[in-house]
Amino acid sequence: MVDLHLHTSFSFDSRESAENYVKKAQECGLNILGFSEHYDYDAVLDGEDILPCDIESYLKNAGNLSEKYEDMRILRGIEFGYRREVLPYYEKLLSQYRFDYVINSLHTLKGKGDCYHDRFFEGKELKDCYRDYLQGVLESIVCFPDYDIVGHIGYASRYRRGENVKLCLEDFSELLDDILREIILRGKFLEINTSVGTSGSNFLPDESIIERYISLGGRNLTFGSDAHKAADYLRNYQKARKFLLEKGIDQLYYFIDRKPVAYKI
Repeated sequence: MVDLHLHTSFSFDSRESAENYVKKAQECGLNILGFSEHYDYDAVLDGEDILPCDIESYLKNAGNLSEKYEDMRILRGIEFGYRREVLPYYEKLLSQYRFDYVINSLHTLKGKGDCYHDRFFEGKELKDCYRDYLQGVLESIVCFPDYDIVGHIGYASRYRRGENVKLCLEDFSELLDDILREIILRGKFLEINTSVGTSGSNFLPDESIIERYISLGGRNLTFGSDAHKAADYLRNYQKARKFLLEKGIDQLYYFIDRKPVAYKI
């Protein structure tokens, strides 16, 4: 597996050294990995005390690691927190800096804050909150013109607790079909994210949603542990590999200079 969703101290919510991931990959006998530091300008607009990634320092550090570890291919991705209002800002960044791939992730909704916080769910039915979140995901897929991967669909469920908190196909089949069809139509890639928290799913998106994506003809898949510490690098990759092989999927993708590269799992 090639893990494309790794966060280091260049992301606001990690304290991990990028070099520790490289060493971890070497220990696993792998020679390729991808960083995807947070750039959540949507949260900045909301007045959150969240600093976007220092892109120049991040890219410089990745370059230094590539020189130090010549046998490793270190991919330089970025994870943008979607909000319609910030798209011109992201487009400007993409004209200034070169990344290997861009992850489009919905973390917040305007006026409602981060979709995993308890306050996002206050005073509303769980399914109504999930529906709001999924409608935001659909908007991000349609309105954001320049990304490669749709990140962690089901994020709103990641830290829910209790019974029946899973965000699965049967409850939102029409809306999820719209989302999956748009991903396929636009030639984008669906991430299998193995940071699932208390969501009740083995992956984000849930297995039922991935199965539906495959049944619709979707084959463009990537893997991401969403690790914020090196110990979580390749988290549950064997479970993901087994699931995919059982569904007839024997290859995934990574990106070099925004171009997809297939590899066998």
